[in-house]
Amino acid sequence: MIGAIIYLSSDDGSKPGSRSSDPEKTHDRAQTGSTRGYDDRVLALAGLVQAASLISSASSSGLVSQDTLESSINSIFIQNPGSTLDVFGGVTGVRKGLLMLRELLTNFDVAQHGRIMQYALAVMGLERRLVTSPAIMRQLGAEIANIDEQRMLRQGDSRVIDDVSVQQLGILYESLISEIQPQIRINGNRQHLQDRTNIERIRALLLAGLRACVLWRQVGGNKWQLAFNRRSMTRSVEALL
Repeated sequence: MIGAIIYLSSDDGSKPGSRSSDPEKTHDRAQTGSTRGYDDRVLALAGLVQAASLISSASSSGLVSQDTLESSINSIFIQNPGSTLDVFGGVTGVRKGLLMLRELLTNFDVAQHGRIMQYALAVMGLERRLVTSPAIMRQLGAEIANIDEQRMLRQGDSRVIDDVSVQQLGILYESLISEIQPQIRINGNRQHLQDRTNIERIRALLLAGLRACVLWRQVGGNKWQLAFNRRSMTRSVEALL
């Protein structure tokens, strides 16, 4: 599910990855413009925006909301959800993404939102390139399942994400997808981009963003909707919040 090894760059210019329960039916609903179709797409897109927002925060300040981080990282391990909401553990798990998506749809400001949009679009492009590499996708899925199995052996069914899981996901991103071009460029504070723990957290969040992007495609999402269905998407965001 995720792309090239991220290229880290500080602000001063120096350098320091399942299917929904029934995607065909969901896609049919989306094509008819049903409320449920918009809700599914908005939830998935909010998951992507949430991951991008956390990446932006981690790279610039080194700080992220632990609860929101756990919701995003947990989504990577949900392989057979009963609904789109199940991927994020309910609306609460993607609330930050919904709030940010509302801002992007209704009050976009380049200075405030530019990097978040940049990362979200970069992950979308990465997902399109990865679908042409089914072998990598299969291997990525198998490795994620293995990481999840180890996590459950350590802590049972708890949704708490430990540092070991984040580290393993970061290493997986780096080792498996490092040859895919172009690289995703992450900008931020040099100190935080040289922190190995923070780098692995950012890479794990890129996997979460890709998971959300794959889900978005499965429920009928496409880039044209971002340009022409903004009002419907905004109404769906408001209803979910």
